[in-house]
Amino acid sequence: MHALVSIIGILITIFFVIGTHEAAHFIVARLMGVKVLRFSIGFGKTLFSWHDKKGTEYVIALVPLGGYVKMLDEREDSVKKEELHLAYNTQAFYKKFLIVAAGPFCNIFCALILYWLIFMIGFTTVKPLIGSIEPGSIAAEAGLKTHHEIIKVDDQRITTWAAFMLHLLSHVGDKDHVTVDVMNPINHTVEKQVLDLTHWQMDGLKPDPLSSIGITPYMPNIPLVVGKMAAHSPAASAGFHLNDKIIEINHQPVNNWNAVVTLIMAHPDETMTFTIERNNNRIHLPATLTHQRDSFFQKSGYLGIGPDYKLPKEMLRDIQYGPIAAFFSAFHELHDFTYFNILLIGKLITGKISLQSLGGPITIFDTAGEALNTGLVAFLGFLAFLSISIGIINFLPLPGLDGGHLFIQIIEFIICRPVPEQIMSVMYRMSFMLIFFILMLALVNDVLRLF
Repeated sequence: MHALVSIIGILITIFFVIGTHEAAHFIVARLMGVKVLRFSIGFGKTLFSWHDKKGTEYVIALVPLGGYVKMLDEREDSVKKEELHLAYNTQAFYKKFLIVAAGPFCNIFCALILYWLIFMIGFTTVKPLIGSIEPGSIAAEAGLKTHHEIIKVDDQRITTWAAFMLHLLSHVGDKDHVTVDVMNPINHTVEKQVLDLTHWQMDGLKPDPLSSIGITPYMPNIPLVVGKMAAHSPAASAGFHLNDKIIEINHQPVNNWNAVVTLIMAHPDETMTFTIERNNNRIHLPATLTHQRDSFFQKSGYLGIGPDYKLPKEMLRDIQYGPIAAFFSAFHELHDFTYFNILLIGKLITGKISLQSLGGPITIFDTAGEALNTGLVAFLGFLAFLSISIGIINFLPLPGLDGGHLFIQIIEFIICRPVPEQIMSVMYRMSFMLIFFILMLALVNDVLRLF
């Protein structure tokens, strides 16, 4: 079931992010009077296709790493004299500009709508409470302490761990300082601390901003008591009861649910011995695990138990707004993530961020599946962030991307003639080599993350 939901999440992501982008090109092209020959989601071999009354072919292709809208154009095919007014290349500069810019602008607009929906639906988030500080770490040197709540970063109010990590990541490679305001839970006073990031380093392949500065988020100890059990699960077959307390697994003591989950997931289709406490008696229960598959069909063990535990209300923050307030919050979110994407691209280009941090299709597909398995709001947030990223990337002035087309159009408008074909050929070859290199590097990074 987990794998099925992940696949659905991947498909929705492809059709939403790519579909809205290409649909914007398509709709604006038609509005501008340009004949569209093909609308394709994906590249390569055609899986499905159909035609509308105007002759446009709609295609679902094999490789879902993008899409395209093919328009009537003298530079690509011969055009009948009576259809010249429908060709893309014969259109006024502003029409061509609007057609090309529509795609990335649509991605960004869709992100705004998604964030608006998220704030309208509402969600509950965990307050950024510090659980532990690693001795000698950047956080320890700054004076941060256990149970402090982070309330501001660089004088900007934050309410979630995600917001805190976003602010941290914006400082990657700058070797500067970050001001953090924390609430002391003992006397409820606000203390200002300074994180010295001069020597801050993160794992390039699997960056974790919190652990790299020495912070572990606070989580209360969840009792190792079986509070939920799936019907017809391996746990039910093995004789587990609700309220059983887990003491050992394979005769090794366990002291938290993370350890239990990790051990179970690491032993698919194996028999494990669980020592449980029931009515003050210790009982040994052999349980033969089954398995679940993730987005890439890798096995993980499955027992079918979990805790029945809710985080204390003082750890949680409910966020929900009316339509108008939700729009302003969504716009603020859009602004922050757009700035963040532009900043990260700049840091990648200048070498402040390792190219190992690039994620490719495997990372995107896996994240899509996990987000949908987590819940609707998490999935909408993922779609919004990915839409912004796709929109910003497509504005880069590289031939083959929308930004490259816009760049060339502007040059042609200024010089009042087409860019020579030889120059265009060299530009496209260099651009495609760069894009291919980045895609291959991202794919290699994805594969390395699987191990």
